Amino acid sequence: MTLTAADKKFYQENGYLIVRNVLSKEQVAFLRKRALDIFSSDEWKVSEYNTDRTIVDPYKYFPEIMKVTLTKEVVDISKFLIGEDHLVLIPETAIMKGFYPAWHKDTTTPEKYGHTFHLRPDFKVVRCGFYLQDNNEYGGGLSVFAGSHKTADPYTGKFPERTLVSRIKNRLTPNAEEKNKFLNPHGLKLVDIPTRAGDLVFFDFKIDHKGTIPKSQRLADVPKDMTKVALFDIFGANDEATKLYIDFIKTRPEAIYNFARNPKESKEFDQHMKNVGLEIPAPAPAYTS
Repeated sequence: MTLTAADKKFYQENGYLIVRNVLSKEQVAFLRKRALDIFSSDEWKVSEYNTDRTIVDPYKYFPEIMKVTLTKEVVDISKFLIGEDHLVLIPETAIMKGFYPAWHKDTTTPEKYGHTFHLRPDFKVVRCGFYLQDNNEYGGGLSVFAGSHKTADPYTGKFPERTLVSRIKNRLTPNAEEKNKFLNPHGLKLVDIPTRAGDLVFFDFKIDHKGTIPKSQRLADVPKDMTKVALFDIFGANDEATKLYIDFIKTRPEAIYNFARNPKESKEFDQHMKNVGLEIPAPAPAYTS
């Protein structure tokens, strides 16, 4: 699929872009079943760093998934949106099930740790996600504040306490989050990105986003056949700014990030990277705690 200059302009202005029908119905069905089978069996234990809701570094363990989702088409779109021909796959690919993260930027955590590499003009990083269900009344996709990739991060401090009164008020107030001065200090438009299964959504690493929740605001209302499943890749220019982020990943204290400190080697993975037009970043210095 070839994108247009108008598509790139929309992405640059709004911080996200939907690319329709990247996957066929058959591919969606295969990926969704494969992911749910992995989570419902002991297969997710193939790596000690996985959980029963998150599979990290999946391409090295499940290459049949890599061959469907990580294609030259996806890489070429990323190059077009970033404006760089030399890209790397940042080692943070993940398959997730039943996840509904609160508002954040993907740069919130490094900023909390005092890093500023994401503020450099040469920091060119995009995340893309295949949501394997429609984003409808049960959630299933991504919500963003359009254009917030151009604004400062409001989430590095403490979130206001959520009380019973505030929760009831949010349920009763139309567009409550869009009107919330803490979540949306710049008065931007809240968009529940209308993805359908098979679409690929690209979003700037610095955009304010969260998982779209059901209209009822009750996760228990999500039917079993609408269980949220998605796969995410992150692409960055093969330069110093991206390498600084990759180095940061290796210092994250969460146990799940041990995979980044002890990466699995896979010749099949390395060859696939070359086949789809990605570069292998130069080895970083050995990690030390």
